Amino acid sequence: MKLNEIIAEAYFKDEDLPEQIPTIVINSKIVAYPSNFINICGLPKSFKTTFAWFFIQSFVTGNEIFKIKVNKEPNDKIVLIDTEQSIYDFTRQSKNFKRALQISKMPSNFSAFLFRKYEPDLIIKAITDIIYNDKPKIIIIDNLTELVNNPNDMLESKAVISWLKKISAENNIVIICLLHNAKSTLASIGNLGSYADRGCQSSITIKHDKESQTTTMEATQMRSDKYFTPVTIRFDENLKTFIEVETEIKEKSNSRKFILMNITDQEHKDKLKIIFIKVKEMAYSELIAEITKMYGVGLNISKQQILPYLRGNEFITADNGLYTINKNK
Repeated sequence: MKLNEIIAEAYFKDEDLPEQIPTIVINSKIVAYPSNFINICGLPKSFKTTFAWFFIQSFVTGNEIFKIKVNKEPNDKIVLIDTEQSIYDFTRQSKNFKRALQISKMPSNFSAFLFRKYEPDLIIKAITDIIYNDKPKIIIIDNLTELVNNPNDMLESKAVISWLKKISAENNIVIICLLHNAKSTLASIGNLGSYADRGCQSSITIKHDKESQTTTMEATQMRSDKYFTPVTIRFDENLKTFIEVETEIKEKSNSRKFILMNITDQEHKDKLKIIFIKVKEMAYSELIAEITKMYGVGLNISKQQILPYLRGNEFITADNGLYTINKNK
């Protein structure tokens, strides 16, 4: 595609567009429109995949499942790409899914592909081919981390996110990406997670509480609507199914403590490269806002711990109130 064609295509035309129906709504809040990707994040074994199946269940039945409502037309399809589970584990989950729907065979508008044994570049090529040939309305990638060799590699991570943007826009679909959170910061893992957080329309976090044996879905980023009220579920042993329960609001003192020294120098450098990827310098307030998002912490930690550490260790420098990366570090 020639540059003049790209510019012409990218030019914004100031005209009214027809009302767009959201693809995914949670608790009456818009989570995804077509031509976008969203993230479902959480620590390992936090039931992210379980919630992904609830999205599929809502799509197949047309019903709201634990406040999740997926809108579709009669001929629309949904595809699940699994990059982690063995065929035996996946078969077990598919049986649970069919049992919940009281069906004996998988619905015709749903298909799944298991790519656990393949390399990232081949998985990406296969997904691209599936999208262009099967033309699904929604595709779920569980887990996005398996589409890169190194989630901390900036160029590799950027390429995957650019591919997500391109493939979703060209095919007018929604891509749901499952991502692991880092245990030390509770932020999406690596540069891949940081780029995904920046590029997504919405980011949802799944948290499992071992003490109460409950799992909560909450919004952590919403681009097109206000944050939805968290949804909490628990597996009922008597009913042999998940049920919705009241969300318990825990005190901040019970939250995982942020430990600055758990973050390596290289991780600091990688995060700063992403923060300053489009600009050479930033004012204090802008930098604090970016640090808060990048590190997944509150304003006080950004102001009182992270920024002083970055300055004290000369990762960044300040001149006339403007901060920039120290390239000599």
